[in-house]
Amino acid sequence: MGDTRETKNERLPVPPHPGDHTLGMDVHQKTTSLCLMDNSGRIEKEWTIPTTRKMLDQLHRELPKLCGDARVILGLEASTAGKMVFQHLRKLGRETYMAHPAKLRAIITSETKTDRNDAWEIADLLRCNRFPQSYVPSEEMEQVRTLLRVRGEVVEKLKRAKNQVHALLVKNDQYERASHFNDIFGAQALRYLEKVGFADPVDQVQLRILLEEAELYRRQEEEFNVELSKLGLKTPQVELFQSVPGIDYRLALTIVGEVGDIHRFPNRKKFAAYCGVVPKNRDSGGRVAEHAKKRHGNPRLTWAFTTAVKAAQRGRSRFATLYRTLVHRLGPAKATMAVAHRIAFVVYGMWKSGKPYHESDEQEGSYAAKKRALVRRAKKEVKVPTLSDVVGKLLSPPTPGGATNS
Repeated sequence: MGDTRETKNERLPVPPHPGDHTLGMDVHQKTTSLCLMDNSGRIEKEWTIPTTRKMLDQLHRELPKLCGDARVILGLEASTAGKMVFQHLRKLGRETYMAHPAKLRAIITSETKTDRNDAWEIADLLRCNRFPQSYVPSEEMEQVRTLLRVRGEVVEKLKRAKNQVHALLVKNDQYERASHFNDIFGAQALRYLEKVGFADPVDQVQLRILLEEAELYRRQEEEFNVELSKLGLKTPQVELFQSVPGIDYRLALTIVGEVGDIHRFPNRKKFAAYCGVVPKNRDSGGRVAEHAKKRHGNPRLTWAFTTAVKAAQRGRSRFATLYRTLVHRLGPAKATMAVAHRIAFVVYGMWKSGKPYHESDEQEGSYAAKKRALVRRAKKEVKVPTLSDVVGKLLSPPTPGGATNS
């Protein structure tokens, strides 16, 4: 879906003029309700079509018959189905905009909510130039976002499997021995798990299933890491951002994918607020409240910058020094957010100027090592099953006896 966190109150680049038409679209998975309106607010046509590319092509051909050579502005609310509609209409050359869902709901206050009314409301907001436009990433940025988010889901599944293995060990009074391992799925820990015996055979079966899951998730994670490395080599900002202590290619791609276009932000303060690393301001009636919480922002960017702070702490950069200075006075949470705020400022300046971050010769050596590691990872080959292999296994599941169904 579109990026539903606006940096400013965006409106249409060219407001509607007399003679223009607006088309409101209430998009759902199966159907889309349409409302065509002229500039005076008169409804010219209301109808419903299936949400398919074929019907969107037909709509594209019908609009000139309904409106002639007049400008037609199309609008819809950000959603999963809406993204497909938006992208297809843009490819057809239609002037299409996507709305910020939260702001759209704040504007539309009608008690009677129907698909027909929603389409009318969107068309009217377009006509009045009050449409709360949402940023929509390019297809390239959407690809980066998708890869990162799916990889994140795989990593979470791997963590869940680790936690379940820990729970099994605690249940069977084996945790003291296993607690000596840094990673329960590391080489030494796996050799230990291979020989461990649980009194309950069900626990033994569960352990085997969890290790099978871990093997699958680790292979999938490595597959995503290689694909992301290849994308990183093609993305100039990744090399740029890796010059910052604590930022690797995955965090750099996360920043690029979630932000998309840096020119959306007029200054570094707006950028830092969007990244969710700025305290929330609760001033009212001359009273200044304590800034105890951060502002709402993009949670993935917040994660990226706070993760960068944690990684930078292990080095001797200025960010590590700043963290150690602040942590005694503010505590770990506020110190992390303050340094993340500083890194966000640095990233904004680098992105605008195109110049890498420079601090010391030692830091330059770390930067060069990051670039070499990225190239090596991108060249790595991971053996993965084809789609046909996976479908074949699903069509022939193993039987309890170990054979396969014919």
